[in-house]
Amino acid sequence: MDIELYHYIVELEQGVWLAPWQGDPGRTLVYESAKRYSTKHGASIALGIVRTLRPFRSAVIKEV
Repeated sequence: MDIELYHYIVELEQGVWLAPWQGDPGRTLVYESAKRYSTKHGASIALGIVRTLRPFRSAVIKEV
């Protein structure tokens, strides 16, 4: 049985993704460099933490 693994990324603004490095918060313009989360819940927690630093009202969580 082949199990598909889905990941989630946080798009902070159009074309700007949450990155796995330090920053305020760490951001990248390179899609392939975006931090991947194994669950949507994990991505939601990360977005909540990011929103304590900046509002990012248009941020979305995307399945990849």
